[in-house]
Amino acid sequence: MTGLTAAMQAWFESFGWPVYCADDVPVGAQLPYITVPAKDPGWDMKCSYQVQLWAYTKENASLIQQANAICAAVHAGVRIPFQGGVAVLWPDTPLQQVIPNGNVRRVLILLSMNAYHCPGM
Repeated sequence: MTGLTAAMQAWFESFGWPVYCADDVPVGAQLPYITVPAKDPGWDMKCSYQVQLWAYTKENASLIQQANAICAAVHAGVRIPFQGGVAVLWPDTPLQQVIPNGNVRRVLILLSMNAYHCPGM
């Protein structure tokens, strides 16, 4: 796990739910949880960063409340330091989408990310 990936996971875990790489959710993982991509864009590039909140529920209110807390923390841009640099998350459009699938629901949060690698930092 790179320093950037670990920092992103730790930042999202601060919202109280387990966080997994989008392509590496353990078999039998208990809902609710958050999935994040493992991305490391070039120092001068912006990339999409799709976060998904997953929950076993019949209603959307608590899931949207958790998504709103993350979106509020991102606000107009949040800096997340990691060993050797800093990542910046920006809101994208549309910011949130609720995706129901029976009793398993998820909220897709669309963000953009820059990662600035600073040797010696």
